[in-house]
Amino acid sequence: MKHRLVIPFSFLIIFSVIFGSHTPEAHAAELSDGTYVVDYEMLQAENDSVSIANDYFEKPAKLTIDKDGQYLQFTVNHAKWVKFIKSADGESFADVQTVSEDLENDKRVIAFKVNEAITEPLLMQIHVVIEEMEPAYDHKYAVRLNLDVETIELTDAPAVVVNTPDAESKSADTNEKTDEPTSNTALIYVLLALVAVIVIIFVRKFSSAKKVKK
Repeated sequence: MKHRLVIPFSFLIIFSVIFGSHTPEAHAAELSDGTYVVDYEMLQAENDSVSIANDYFEKPAKLTIDKDGQYLQFTVNHAKWVKFIKSADGESFADVQTVSEDLENDKRVIAFKVNEAITEPLLMQIHVVIEEMEPAYDHKYAVRLNLDVETIELTDAPAVVVNTPDAESKSADTNEKTDEPTSNTALIYVLLALVAVIVIIFVRKFSSAKKVKK
């Protein structure tokens, strides 16, 4: 009786080890540096149902993994309807980068750095405006980008490149920060002038009151 139980139990253990080692997490952990293609879906924010926005995103996506992180790139169709796409960046959201645009075919290639585990749905925000509808459709909502890690395949396509802010952007930020002290100084002068006017009015009224008493 014991021998009859040992054989099926052994097969069960082997089966569990083989298939347990091929979980999405294990598969993702095995990925080396390189560029891959991967299928994905846009899910609704609150559940695993496919979002209405899913059809705006062409498949597959391109994923690059290197020493600096993970980078995702895909193509958006009906691009003129999609006013912005933002990816989660910690507690906030950041605009994705536009790699290229095809105005004739109404497509846009976007890319961004993935700061979360690729085995978990990635929270994103999108803004869709369809002026051709009556009334016009104008809606901002959250979606979750779910990568099908089991479909990942190595490709010889160029790596996904996400540029850091250029010097011009940094310069603009610097100028904005430089202007702040100037505006603060101007505000101080205005307040001092206002205080001076109030003091002058008070002194004159006080002097007038003294003359009346005399």
